[in-house]
Amino acid sequence: MKRIIGLGLVVLVVAAIGIVVRGVTRGPGNNSPSSAEIALEDFRFVPNQLVANVGVPMTVRLTNRGLERHDINFPSLHMPGLKGVESILEPGETRTITLQFDSPGTHTFICSLPGHAAAGMTGAVLVRP
Repeated sequence: MKRIIGLGLVVLVVAAIGIVVRGVTRGPGNNSPSSAEIALEDFRFVPNQLVANVGVPMTVRLTNRGLERHDINFPSLHMPGLKGVESILEPGETRTITLQFDSPGTHTFICSLPGHAAAGMTGAVLVRP
């Protein structure tokens, strides 16, 4: 009986890890491009956290599932790899952007439309060296 419970716990932990990393896929090796999907919903990004590597391009598919217009804006526009990335999406619209981070750390993104970030529409990309 303990063995069955232990096995069930292992399955739950593996499933939970799969859910957490579901939005990010990396190819083999550190220099392979990565990809992610973010849904823009009314006043939140799903998921609101991504993981990337310095210098490795990341393709992000954005889908506005909300009822309002939303955007994704990286305040750290001074980073050459971001090149002023901002994408405004109407409800139901999908767009793909490519990001490349030049420095490690936590790089935030927001919906810059009035009141949206204040209502919680924020997120971050954790960039590893």
